[in-house]
Parts: sequence; C-alpha cells; structure tokens
Amino acid sequence: MLAKGVAGLRGDGCVYELSRSRPKLSTPSSLRAGDYVKVRLWLPDESSDILIELAEIQWIKDHWIKVELLVISPAAARRLKRFVESQGQLSQAKHTVSDQILIRA
Repeated sequence: MLAKGVAGLRGDGCVYELSRSRPKLSTPSSLRAGDYVKVRLWLPDESSDILIELAEIQWIKDHWIKVELLVISPAAARRLKRFVESQGQLSQAKHTVSDQILIRA
C-alpha cells in the first residue's frame, strides 16, 4: 500500500515467494540487490492493484527495500502518475512517474 503525503513513492508491503506451487510469505533477507521481482501496488482509497511486471531490487537495509520500476503497462503508469500528482510530488519539469519505490516489508 502506497502512503499518502510522503516524499517520493513509499509504502508498506510484504514479500511473497511465488516460485513454489503455493505462495509463501518471506522476509526481505531472502532478496538480494540485483534480483528481479514483480510488484503489486495498492493506492489508498482504491480497490484494484497496479501490477509492475518487472522491477529490480536496488538495495535492502533492515526492513526497507528500494526497487526500480523497469516494466509497467501504460495504463498502470497513468494511474501511478495521477497518484503522484495528487500528492503534489510531480515537479513541472518532470513529466514522468518516479521510477523507484521505497517499501517497508
């Protein structure tokens, strides 16, 4: 879930290992910088998620994970951009959505 009113894109989340037949809750320590992951985001006050098809782990520290968004559909990018704009986080000079998210897991 992305947080409202914070600088940049930040949120709280969970790490699931999906390579098994049944998804299993995991910890950030199971990830490494450079790993590729999928990310599902929920925006406050919305019921449907945003799927980030491909993201790369930039770093992990304690329970914080920084991911870089690599592949996102145009529709998902528009929703994310609207959220960022509604939070007053998109500068006039920058017309794209932030490509990184900080997640507390």
